Amino acid sequence: MGSTDEFGYIIDKLRQAPFRADPFRHIVIDDLFSAAHFEAITSAAEIAREPVATTEDLIDDLEGCGYRIQSFPGCTTSREEYLSCFNAGAWPVDKGLLEGFGLTMRLQCYETDVLARVVAFFNADPFQAALAEKFGVTRPTRVDTAIQKYLHGYEISPHPDVRRKALTYMININTCPAAEAAPIHTHLLRFKPERSYVQSFWENNPQAERCWVPWDWCDSVSETRRNNSVVLFAPDCDTLHAVKLDYDHLAYQRTQIYGNLWYDEAPLEYQPSYQELDGLVAV
Repeated sequence: MGSTDEFGYIIDKLRQAPFRADPFRHIVIDDLFSAAHFEAITSAAEIAREPVATTEDLIDDLEGCGYRIQSFPGCTTSREEYLSCFNAGAWPVDKGLLEGFGLTMRLQCYETDVLARVVAFFNADPFQAALAEKFGVTRPTRVDTAIQKYLHGYEISPHPDVRRKALTYMININTCPAAEAAPIHTHLLRFKPERSYVQSFWENNPQAERCWVPWDWCDSVSETRRNNSVVLFAPDCDTLHAVKLDYDHLAYQRTQIYGNLWYDEAPLEYQPSYQELDGLVAV
């Protein structure tokens, strides 16, 4: 049985899912995978790792089963820098925007066949076509889906995503029931009324890239906490989302199937910072 047929019920769920409007247009699907598929995924050796004693041991363990440090927003690609900051509890970041940074580990090879099959399904044409149809994406895109684990400190302040990203989706495949209550989940936010001018600026200046903004410019409306759930949205000027991980990653790790549709476009040259946008108040 091919992976498209095996997981075809996910496309059916996507087509039937209603859009939610608050705080922006998005879809949440609970119980995305069948019980049998979810059990197979979360019990796979690459996902359900045994607890370890130290963060150094954790990175070694993940690398030993096929993960590699991934370049990712809110993270460093340096094991040494991460461990130095983690062990010291001191993070060299813009304190007006962030409290720290993390480490993202991406699974590069699949010893458990169901993981290879599920990633192949999300990267295949039928799922990509269903996404495009559901969200009205008409321009050509490329898809990128992977399994990732995120360590303590990973943080991305509120942002709507860059303009060349056509769509994003995040599926929670955590192994520990306690993960649903832990502070490790994606926030969906909206601008506070006094900061709504930033969204208007982005809407009226399509040549300007959208940027990260401080947490206190926004209100968090909801979080995507449910295990075996997916959140999907097409980035726009109002699709503010953010994450800040503050948890013990030695017992279990925040684990996702993470994917995007991308337009084949170069980054925009005009990229005003949040400090520049802050200055617009006086304009």
